[in-house]
Amino acid sequence: MKEIIIIGAGNFGREVAWLIEDINNQGNKYRVLGYLDDTESLIGQTVQNYKVLGNIEYLRDICQNNKVCCVIAMQDTNARKSIVEKLEWFDEWENLIHPSAIISDRTILGKGNIIAANNTLSVDVTIGNHCLLNIGCTIGHDCVLDDYVSIMSNSALGGGVKIREGAYLGTTVSVVPGKTIGEFSKVGIGSVVIRDVKSRTTVMGNPAKLLKF
Repeated sequence: MKEIIIIGAGNFGREVAWLIEDINNQGNKYRVLGYLDDTESLIGQTVQNYKVLGNIEYLRDICQNNKVCCVIAMQDTNARKSIVEKLEWFDEWENLIHPSAIISDRTILGKGNIIAANNTLSVDVTIGNHCLLNIGCTIGHDCVLDDYVSIMSNSALGGGVKIREGAYLGTTVSVVPGKTIGEFSKVGIGSVVIRDVKSRTTVMGNPAKLLKF
């Protein structure tokens, strides 16, 4: 049984704890040691049956006496990247895959990814590191997700879509085949993407259009 630590004790941290419990219901794979979180008021508290052990830097102390793996339970793409860079000495990042996920054996998967319940990943999909696929997403054939991508619940990517590093797709986003979502861009809830999205922009609507702030 692997010992695992959840980095992030917020709302999504509770969902990741639930995901781990669902995995364990199929056979005890993980023992959750607890959470790490930099929010001082959370340290020492119990969140969904697991204790917040300390701040993120406390991982170094834990690793002196334990062989642990970790996953980052944060939906924000920049936050995940920042934590990985902060913990550049650590490399035991775990892929968490819900038992209900349908994943082709031709999928290429990096490390530290979270694939929630009822996801479907078709053939020849490539996913980098520290990506999040929330509940009920469909990823078409030959899609490529770079590192730190977040795709929220019930979104659908057509075949050959490319999602560049750090991009964030809100709930129920649809992307037509062959389009590219630029790095660290954001696609708003319910949007339909019919053309490429430039890096570091925000689009929303049906069809998705650039939002100006």
